[in-house]
Amino acid sequence: MTAEQINDKIELCESAIDLILSEGSFTIAQLSEVTGKTASQIYSLFPNKKAITEYYYPSLVIRYSAMIGEIEDFESYTISEKLSNFIFTTFDMMEDRREFVEDTFEKMVFKKGCNSEFHQEVTALFKHFFTTDGRIAVSAGFVLKDYFYEFIAREYLDIVKFWLNDDSDGKERSFALTDKLTGFVEEVVYNKVIDKGFDLAKYLISHAGLAKNIPLFGEWITSWFNDNEEENKDE
Repeated sequence: MTAEQINDKIELCESAIDLILSEGSFTIAQLSEVTGKTASQIYSLFPNKKAITEYYYPSLVIRYSAMIGEIEDFESYTISEKLSNFIFTTFDMMEDRREFVEDTFEKMVFKKGCNSEFHQEVTALFKHFFTTDGRIAVSAGFVLKDYFYEFIAREYLDIVKFWLNDDSDGKERSFALTDKLTGFVEEVVYNKVIDKGFDLAKYLISHAGLAKNIPLFGEWITSWFNDNEEENKDE
């Protein structure tokens, strides 16, 4: 899909939401009138009316990705800073459409869970954050699988739901929860203690003769380190 088509989809989605908030609903004829696009052009981008409004949520990730492309030092952010930046930015974006979000988030996103397009887009973004961060501990590779990114994305949906129901001043509880969650995730994936343990084990296996004394275990550890080094070279 071209950038122009994506922009057209976002425009149609936003215009449809405007009509819903002002009129209670919208028709393709109304949408055509306010956007200047023909019905055939609209249906070339969306299969039906429902898909137009549902696009709001995945479009948040698309718009966010475009925004961070303008931040020169974004890649220098820590993983907690990147996750927090995304969460807080989408809070602001959804606040602009709060009435719509309050009416639709539960049925369009939360109840669908991992099956929602929004969850899939968030998962892909989070995977990009983690796989392009050079500070991630080597040992974190044990947990950094697809199910991990899906889990973190699901936690994000829980945070959004919490934020929608948060009646604390300035949504301070939502911000505190976000900081604690992203800080915890960073501690887990940046922690080098296990890496140092593996370095010690590698030294003992390679230089202290433990591989000979414990043949099967020694061979397995040695092959694991060799495989891990090859993976790091490929990356």
